[in-house]
Amino acid sequence: MSLRTRLWLVLAALFLIPLVVGALVIVAVVPQARSERVDDDVRRAAAAVSAQIADQCRLLGLAARTTALEALVTSSPAKAVDMVVEAGYVDYAALLAPDGSVVAQAGDKPNGAGAPADLPRCSQDSAPAVAVLSEGVDVVDGEVGPATAVVTRTVDRRFALDARTRAGSFGDVVLVADGSVVAATTDGAAAAGVADAVEGRVGAVQTNGWTLWAVPPGPGVPYTVVVAVADASDGPNAALIAAIMLAGAGAAGLLVLLVARGLSQPFTEVTEIAERVAQGDLDAAVAADDEGEAGRLGSAVNQMTGVLRRNLSDLESSRADLRSSLERIGDALSSTHDLDRLLTVVLDTARATLAATAGVVVYRSADQLRLVAGQGFDHEEYADPAEPVVIDPGAGVLGRVVTTGSAVRGRIGSGADLQPAGAEPSRGDVLAVPLRSMGSVVGVVALYDRVDGRPFDAADEDALGTLVGQASIAVDNVQLHHEAQRLSTTDPLTGLWNFRYLSMSLAREIERSTRFERPLAVLMLDLDHFKAVNDTYGHHRGDTVLRELALRVQEQIREVDTFARYGGEEFVVVLPETTVEGAGQLAERICAGVRREPFRYENEEPLHVTISVGGAAFPEHGSSPATLMRAADKALYMAKGKGRDQWHIAAT
Repeated sequence: MSLRTRLWLVLAALFLIPLVVGALVIVAVVPQARSERVDDDVRRAAAAVSAQIADQCRLLGLAARTTALEALVTSSPAKAVDMVVEAGYVDYAALLAPDGSVVAQAGDKPNGAGAPADLPRCSQDSAPAVAVLSEGVDVVDGEVGPATAVVTRTVDRRFALDARTRAGSFGDVVLVADGSVVAATTDGAAAAGVADAVEGRVGAVQTNGWTLWAVPPGPGVPYTVVVAVADASDGPNAALIAAIMLAGAGAAGLLVLLVARGLSQPFTEVTEIAERVAQGDLDAAVAADDEGEAGRLGSAVNQMTGVLRRNLSDLESSRADLRSSLERIGDALSSTHDLDRLLTVVLDTARATLAATAGVVVYRSADQLRLVAGQGFDHEEYADPAEPVVIDPGAGVLGRVVTTGSAVRGRIGSGADLQPAGAEPSRGDVLAVPLRSMGSVVGVVALYDRVDGRPFDAADEDALGTLVGQASIAVDNVQLHHEAQRLSTTDPLTGLWNFRYLSMSLAREIERSTRFERPLAVLMLDLDHFKAVNDTYGHHRGDTVLRELALRVQEQIREVDTFARYGGEEFVVVLPETTVEGAGQLAERICAGVRREPFRYENEEPLHVTISVGGAAFPEHGSSPATLMRAADKALYMAKGKGRDQWHIAAT
């Protein structure tokens, strides 16, 4: 059964049955009613009229709820208000926005009653009385559509006649508010007299051959309801009148109850299911076995929950795929020790995952940001990745991310956190997250503009943060790998190359000299009387002497020369492109540089330190690393044998 059919049944139950019963009562009772029964009859009539007005208020509430529900279901406020007005049980209907403005309206707007938002609701206990009976309900989904549904019926003579007819009443009905007549079934003069007679009084009132009964305002009835009946001398049996009235009222009440329950029950079930769905129970379903509007609404709710279940399943599947991809990427990232290549992979993955049109990765070195990778746009500033991009602390999006260590998301130029600087794009959406290593911010991964034009959201920020977090672990691995490599080839005390690196470097230089027939020389240095320094001043002071010696020798050699600690107090300098004569000149400068001034350390006694130097050249003194080093070592001992603090070149 359709909603409209149910509404017609309600109107028929409220109109026809009370009308028949009221007609029988009026025809049988009014001409013959005795004076002692008039009060009771008039009281019943006034109570019935008041009840009918209250029923009208409740029906208006039902109509307002129906309008609100139809608007939510169909997403068409105009259709909802047209439907309720065309049904004929309201004169005017409107859907209002949260600010009170009219979203949609239909019917005859009440004259002189103010804006729809200001109309008093008849269900309110102390609603101000106007010539309009109105009711309104708040719409559940008011944030995205209408906030209030308002329906009205004009209170006039026709309304009073209808109320009297539906109540099965007799006599004249006068509705009074604040001493003034709002509506009446009689002429104006008679109605004004009735209003004057009942002013400030309730219950039975006798005046000028009339019996009046005044019912004060109550819930759903904002007026004083007065029924006026002309006095008569006799009437029918009171029991018969009561039986007819009770039978009619009982039949009407039963019909109204059954129809109202049949009308509201399907919508109550749909509302309960919708509330369960809103709380996250997507398995809730409406038993939509009705072919009318309620059945269609239930089917629509079931379809929506089905779509939500599928979308949720797809979302969970997508997230699982993303997590799996990130884990695979993390495994791949952790296996490479090429930092630039690693960060390029991170940028490729970030762009693909978030569908960004462009992106950059910059890496921090001292106070500069070096561009490691830039994709998706052409910036002259980014033309050469070898050129550092200088970012002042806190300047621009990239500089702010580096200095604050916090992600930045939004549209460039729209706020203090999003002002471009240096080589950054001057417009577009940006999402930039910090890249960390060993707990410190070492770079930034930034994406610009999505392919579909949508701005980056919090979910995108979380996804990029997860990916960059994996990359941070890989960066830590690279840094640790580089540090391990450095420690494996450097001397921890002096910071010079160690014996391992010296062996590789000397072999490489001999091979190069052999291939290109270029000169090569080696100097071996040894501190004179170093054991006495350790024995007299302690090993800590000896360590400071070794570090100072390393610094003084480095001042004399070239960048292309390899300076390594051979062991203990012995050092070796490999001199590419250097002849025997050049080696001797360098040896003299080194000896002079060491002896030029005492070795000082804090408040301890200055030490006068000298060294002995032995030199050898390739291929004159040796054709392999071992023979060349032995020749230099023999020359060193020759220098020590001649008195130390001097140098000697091996014999050919």
